[in-house]
Amino acid sequence: MVEPEEIRKLHKEIDAFTHKFYWNKVLRGFILFTALSLTSYLFFTSLAFFLELSSWIKLSFLILFAIMNGFAFLVWVIVPILRRVHVLRTITRIQASQLIGKYFPEIADRLTNTLQLMEASQASTENIELLAASVAQKTKQLRLFQFSKAVDFSVNTKYIKYALPAFLTLFFVLIFIPGILTQGAQLILDYDKKIIPFTFHLLQGNKAYEEDSDIPIHVKLKGSKLPDKVFIVSDQGKFLMTRIAKNEYKTVLPKVKKPGMFYFTANDEKSINYSYSVTGKNIFGKVNVTVKYPSYLGKPSEHLVNIGDLTLPEGTIIEWSGQTKNTNKIQVHCGANRFNFNGQSYRFSQKITSDTKIKVLIFNAYSQKKDSAFHHLSVIKDAYPTITVNEAADSLKQSIRYFTGEISDDYGIQKLVFSYKIVRKGAVIKTSNLPVSFKKGTKSKFDYAVDFMKENVQLEDKIEYCFIVSDNDGVNGSKATKSYTGEFILPNLEKLNENRTEQQKETRENLENVLNRSQQFEKNIEKLKKDINNSKSSDCLKQEQIKQLQEERNSLEKELNQIKEKLDNQTKEKDQLSPMDKALLEKQELIEKLLEKVMDEELKKLLDEIEKLFKEQENKALQKELNQLDNSAEQMKKQLDRTLEMLKKLQLNERIDDLEKELKENAENQELLKEKMDKELLSKEEALKEQKAIEERFKSIQEKLEDIRKENETLENPMDLGDTQQMEESIQKELSEAGENIKEGKSNKSKENQKKAAEQMEQLSDFLNNKQQESNKQQQEEDMDMIREILEKLMHLSFEEENLLTQLNRINTNDPKFKGAARQQVKINGKTVSVRDSLLALAKRQPNIATFIDKELNDIRFSQQQTVDAIASNDKNSAVKNQQATMTSFNNLALLLNEALQQMQAQMQSEMEGSGSCSKPGKGKPKSGKNMSPGDMKDMLKKQLDQMKKGANPGGRKPGEKQGEGMAPGGQGKEGLGLSNQEIAKMAAQQSAIRQRLEQLKNELNKDGQGKGNQLNPLLDEMKKQEKEIINKNFSNETIERQQEILTRLLESEKALMERGFEDQRQSKEGVDKPKSNLIELKEYNKLKLKQIEMLRVVDPSFSTYYKQKAASYFNIVD
Repeated sequence: MVEPEEIRKLHKEIDAFTHKFYWNKVLRGFILFTALSLTSYLFFTSLAFFLELSSWIKLSFLILFAIMNGFAFLVWVIVPILRRVHVLRTITRIQASQLIGKYFPEIADRLTNTLQLMEASQASTENIELLAASVAQKTKQLRLFQFSKAVDFSVNTKYIKYALPAFLTLFFVLIFIPGILTQGAQLILDYDKKIIPFTFHLLQGNKAYEEDSDIPIHVKLKGSKLPDKVFIVSDQGKFLMTRIAKNEYKTVLPKVKKPGMFYFTANDEKSINYSYSVTGKNIFGKVNVTVKYPSYLGKPSEHLVNIGDLTLPEGTIIEWSGQTKNTNKIQVHCGANRFNFNGQSYRFSQKITSDTKIKVLIFNAYSQKKDSAFHHLSVIKDAYPTITVNEAADSLKQSIRYFTGEISDDYGIQKLVFSYKIVRKGAVIKTSNLPVSFKKGTKSKFDYAVDFMKENVQLEDKIEYCFIVSDNDGVNGSKATKSYTGEFILPNLEKLNENRTEQQKETRENLENVLNRSQQFEKNIEKLKKDINNSKSSDCLKQEQIKQLQEERNSLEKELNQIKEKLDNQTKEKDQLSPMDKALLEKQELIEKLLEKVMDEELKKLLDEIEKLFKEQENKALQKELNQLDNSAEQMKKQLDRTLEMLKKLQLNERIDDLEKELKENAENQELLKEKMDKELLSKEEALKEQKAIEERFKSIQEKLEDIRKENETLENPMDLGDTQQMEESIQKELSEAGENIKEGKSNKSKENQKKAAEQMEQLSDFLNNKQQESNKQQQEEDMDMIREILEKLMHLSFEEENLLTQLNRINTNDPKFKGAARQQVKINGKTVSVRDSLLALAKRQPNIATFIDKELNDIRFSQQQTVDAIASNDKNSAVKNQQATMTSFNNLALLLNEALQQMQAQMQSEMEGSGSCSKPGKGKPKSGKNMSPGDMKDMLKKQLDQMKKGANPGGRKPGEKQGEGMAPGGQGKEGLGLSNQEIAKMAAQQSAIRQRLEQLKNELNKDGQGKGNQLNPLLDEMKKQEKEIINKNFSNETIERQQEILTRLLESEKALMERGFEDQRQSKEGVDKPKSNLIELKEYNKLKLKQIEMLRVVDPSFSTYYKQKAASYFNIVD
């Protein structure tokens, strides 16, 4: 019997085949339906698209398309699906076996037979077992096959060929004529409507817009037949749109102010209406800005309206406000700050210190659209001030620096200072800032000069200096800018002396050049004299020669002034850094004064007078002036020659002093090195290096000493410097051995050598100093002996000239003895020649009195010659006059030499006191009128008063005194109050000195302009009267009473003098360099003239009435 399970499996296999069979039919039907529907769609739409069909044809197409495709879909797709789901009757298993048998031919009959046997077994009751066995056997054989494989889906691909042409056509239409698919279908579906061949599609233009804005309109057309032109119609009119593509058009509705509508039209076709809305536009209104500048600029505030960008000084405060329209919110961004405002206005304030951007953001009240405005505030920073400086050193004094420069600042300069600091041995000892004047403003030039030597500087100091300019920045504080930093470095002692030697050499060369030029100047004068005497010479040439002489004179004066100024500056600088000997400074001052006197105004006046006389053709007077000019030129040459010699000797003495200082400094360095070695502060190499430096320094000193000896030999009167060769060799030996011992490590021996070397260098310095002083002292003693000898000769000459004058007064011109007086005068003239030679020699050794000696000798020579000529021509008055002039010159020279001798004696005595070798302590130099204090004047007047009182007696002589005693040069014994001519002259000279000192004090008291010195006028008047009475020997009780009155008035004036600080001291003036006095120096040129007057007054008592009258007239002219 067949098991039911086997039958079910067989049925299941057949049913699976049936299911797959119907899905295969559905697939085939879908392919065929697709091919049919796509082909019919393309066919009908193409006809509708390309042909203008009537409504019923289009309706027919629509119905036919629907029926045909609907029936096909029903038959090919729906019916198989319904059969598959058993809604409709399906094929039987027997029919299915037949279909399976077509795929599996080998089992076609067996499968059918099996199914039939199964049906027969189920229907028959006979032979059931046999049927069952047969079915079972066949069933097992059929189970080996999978019936569903009899259906193959891939077979349906052969039907795709029917759909492929339709798909290709569709692809082509989509690319090239897409309107067929849409418009063609639309034409068929809307068969009863009129179809437009194109449509309007608005892309832009139907939104909300701001007032006064332009509305962009953008439309796109779609359709089979597109128009060539498209118009827009709105409230503003009808406008042709711009074609931007094949089917796209654009235009603009300008400046719309209210809502409106628009539509498009083309080929009589009209689009639908489109609308737009208009809202209020964001509007920036009026902007107000108040600018408040920083106070330090001194600039008033400004009010600005509707500004753009601003440029402001740093620190400016701005007050900003503005109005808007159609806004409900405002934001302001000012730098890092943010301000929010509601409404349509805003206001804020801000201090601007850097570049700032202001952004004003406004929000529209209707659309919340944002608009912004920007303002850029550029800040001008207060820049640093600028400074440029040019520096130049003075040609005569290197420590004087001249600065010119320019300073500037963008807003203003507050101050300018010259800053400097003094660095000594690496440490700053002083810092100072000196204000510099400049013109207020933003730009100024300035000039400034400094003299670094006015500071208390020392050797090897360094001064660092610069200018510092500060601005008036009131925001960040004053800013300063420094100029370059300059340096003024002081030399060491060795370098200072080397520089000084070069300066001295240059000065000598310059002075020698002037001397040579003066000789040429003298030759030019001689040439001018010859040309003037030569009538054939051209007047133009003579005039040119005079002009040339004037120019040469001015040139010489200028060069001498430069030499003097440079000499003065160099000496002051040297004295400040390395104090010089007082005597050398005094001689230096004397040389400078002598240089001033070389080129006096007299020579200039002579040249001017010669030029004037030449133009006026005054030949006689011209010849006289030429002779005087020749004489003045000769005196100038002599004075230059003497000054040069004095300068050489001065420089030699200074170099010796400098060499002594270098020796002492080197000795100190040697001692210091020894101390360092004692304390083991130096290594062997360092000690050897310093020892070598000391040795080299001594070799340099030896070379300088040799130069000094050579220079000494060039002097007319060389100094005795002694022999120092043995001392030098000993020092050199000790220094060399010290170095060798240090090198060999023999410390103790090297220290012994160092000690001996230091001591011997000190000894050499002292030796040179002593020899220098001895030599100078010896020369001074020789000069004093010469002065004494000359004084004695002058006195004798004066006596002889006076005796001859007395004889001439008594002799008549007709007397034969009158002619004999000429022979006596010639003898006196001969004796004068030897005195003249001695005086000229003395003048060369003592240049300070040379000018005075030259003048008096010239006067003597002229007067003596005129006396001889006057006697020869029987001109008695002229002879007497010239004799009196000769006597005056003799007496002037005698008094000059006497004063010089006293000064030299006082100087030597002072030096002896200073050295402890004075034999008469307490006796010093007598005070001159310039240095006389009120106390000295009182003592002198008291002594004179006592002398007057003691000497008063009826005979006018002291008891026992004989006629002729106490003779002074030119004197005639004692007269008046029993006083000798010499005593009377001394008294007159003292009165004159007191009066001059009081006049000096009067001028000093009146310097402040308050007239305090005028209280001395009555006293001065009394002294002038007393002076004349004494000179004229008019002594009486009234004279004594006037002397007492003068003394009383002096005591009353003493209080005023005490207030001015004149009691036993000189007036002090801060900040003024006072030249040191020279003990052997006479007064300046004007003082010298006054002294001549006083000396003339001193000898006046012994002269006749005629001479007194002439002298008095001369006094009146000078006074």
